[in-house]
Amino acid sequence: MTSPLTRKKSNLFVWIVLAVLVVSLTGFGVRSIGNGGADAVGLVGSEKVTANDYARALSNRLRAMSQQFGINITFEQGQAFGVDRAVLSDALSTAALDGETRRIGLSVGDELVKKTLLETKSFQGLTGKFDEAAYKAALKQSNMSAAEYDAIIRKEAARNLLRVAVTAGLTSNEVYGLALFSFYNETRNLRWALIDESLLAEPTREPSAAEIEALYLSSPEAYTSKETRKITYLLLTPNDLVGKIEVDEAALRTLYDEQSARFNIPARRIVDRLVYPNQATAQAALDSLSSGAKTFETLVTERGLTLADVDLGEVSRADLTGAAADAVFLLTEPGVAGPVETDLGPALFQVNAVLEAQNTSFEQVSDELHAEYVADRARRQIDDGIVGIDDLLAGGNTLEEIAAQSDMTLGTIDFTDETEDGIAAHEEFRNLAARLKIGDFPSVETMADGGIFALRLDAIVPPAQIPLAEATNAVLADWKAAETRKRLLELAEISKTQLEAGEGFAAIALTPRDETLARRQTVIEVAPANMITEAFKLENGQVAIVSDESGVALVKVTAITPFAENDPQNAGALANFNREIAGRIGTDIYATFSRAIQDEAGVTVNQSVINAVHTQIR
Repeated sequence: MTSPLTRKKSNLFVWIVLAVLVVSLTGFGVRSIGNGGADAVGLVGSEKVTANDYARALSNRLRAMSQQFGINITFEQGQAFGVDRAVLSDALSTAALDGETRRIGLSVGDELVKKTLLETKSFQGLTGKFDEAAYKAALKQSNMSAAEYDAIIRKEAARNLLRVAVTAGLTSNEVYGLALFSFYNETRNLRWALIDESLLAEPTREPSAAEIEALYLSSPEAYTSKETRKITYLLLTPNDLVGKIEVDEAALRTLYDEQSARFNIPARRIVDRLVYPNQATAQAALDSLSSGAKTFETLVTERGLTLADVDLGEVSRADLTGAAADAVFLLTEPGVAGPVETDLGPALFQVNAVLEAQNTSFEQVSDELHAEYVADRARRQIDDGIVGIDDLLAGGNTLEEIAAQSDMTLGTIDFTDETEDGIAAHEEFRNLAARLKIGDFPSVETMADGGIFALRLDAIVPPAQIPLAEATNAVLADWKAAETRKRLLELAEISKTQLEAGEGFAAIALTPRDETLARRQTVIEVAPANMITEAFKLENGQVAIVSDESGVALVKVTAITPFAENDPQNAGALANFNREIAGRIGTDIYATFSRAIQDEAGVTVNQSVINAVHTQIR
């Protein structure tokens, strides 16, 4: 079943480099889904986004997030960030552009495909040349044929040509760029102080009963209950089944063996390699290094290179040729090895760090594997049981009857738009509960953590004013907060007058704080959130009272420094800013172009195929 795609504006065009794509694929090893990926997760006109395309892109994004945060990001965690929706949106945008390039006959030739393959660094060995074995291994790991990868290259190149055609020649208006850059880069020095309860002569008094009643009657909306939906639900999560799943140790050992690379990491070295034309020059370089006459960085510079050019990164013994591997891994601490003969010539290898092998035994991770195994089995059992629960619902069974026949838990909840406890902690529940109608037929719904649920709306209790006897404490707190704020603002007015008369902060018992070279985007955590905004409305020497829910403060501008547009030191920054604006304009135009294509062609998505992809990635 298809449903219209909800399109969201994107301010950033994501240009995926082919090398990163292949590396990501080899990391996840995405397998075919369904009947070889023939089922589409979405269509833009007649252009398909296959299940495999979507799975690869989703796995790629999760892997990138894991690298960014330094932890393994699960599918459920990524889904909570909206990664699945963003990936689908990007995939549909790409499909729209692919369809457009095909419609107008835009394509590239074999020579460009070949050139791209040969220059892809992921397919180059340590010699810097194309390594066919690495290329084939990457394709095999990603379950992709050479023809499929060639097609990816062609489509990527064609989209690049289309992007250039759409955005070529865009520039930023220099007057606009200067005005905007000057606006953001003007700085101000501020002196400010908080006006808090410690400055009041006496604590805020308690209100009378009449004052409490008056506030209650004058603000009925503040003391009105939320619309409450009384819901009966069935819930089953993987955690509910974990204790009921029997675990075979042989299965855990198989799981351990399948993830050998995860638990047994070979010794590695972080290495730089500097190649010389012959043995004599390489030995002379080593001698100058050993004597202290030169540093390794100096030797690199003398070869017309940078440290980035000679950086091999993190390597294992298997990544190096025999002689080089022996020399490098003979070092047990940072140092220089060589000269060693390599395919490129004699080379010096600088070992920057020694990373010992990390071998984790089965016994050390058996508990972790046990948890992973039972969690996976629990999710699979739940998935397998969805059809049976749906059949029971379709057969007229009530939620109460199904609870008696299954592992699902029966519960009730009084749900409002602020409820976030229990089952309401799940976004999927909240979304459905908010739109459920009395009489709606219950159906099985899935959650990001692998659980399932079904709902029945029993009643809707409309909003009603809470009796004063029940709301007294809230009214009392509100009255005292308002009275205290009133007194603080009165004190701030007096202090402002004194500051404007020339008295200093300390002289009027205020503790001043200084903020130098503040910009409009500066954030001062302990100050009212609007203080910077209000301060930039003032002239030099002026004072203002600023306040928000967090408190009250006085701020005085002590210096204003406009952006020096004629300063040569600022010329480069301004030029870069203008280029950035032009780039943003180009990105927005290209995104708008893609959305226009989607609007014209029509977009549909197949949620059942998407769910199948999500199930496999879990």
